[in-house]
Amino acid sequence: MNNVDSHGLKFCFISNSNHSYLNEYIKISQKDFRKYYSFKNLNLLEIKGFDPDVIIIDEYFKNKAYSSIINSIKLNFKHTTIYFLSPEYTNYNSIIQSVNHKTHFYSNFSIDILKQINTQHGSQNNFLEAS
Repeated sequence: MNNVDSHGLKFCFISNSNHSYLNEYIKISQKDFRKYYSFKNLNLLEIKGFDPDVIIIDEYFKNKAYSSIINSIKLNFKHTTIYFLSPEYTNYNSIIQSVNHKTHFYSNFSIDILKQINTQHGSQNNFLEAS
């Protein structure tokens, strides 16, 4: 982790817009910091400066392929916990952990991934569920 527990965690949300609706499903405490980035105006240097503990990439509702950006994030944040949420993984019934980077997880938008994020990084009570 990049900071002391008393200061909270740093969450970085990357999606098709400058606001991620995933924030509604992930328990973030008042001590935590969050920043939102759009694929369209993503600045890796700014994200590096923020030094997030958790990056959540929301690949739903994107209007074009951003594989080069996503690959850059994978390379630049090898040791940061990253959750890649994508309809690409709809057919998978579980969370896929990256073989190359043990802190990178791939999933569809499911209760399982929300529970993992909330258990490992968020508030420990009252999971929010996707409807």
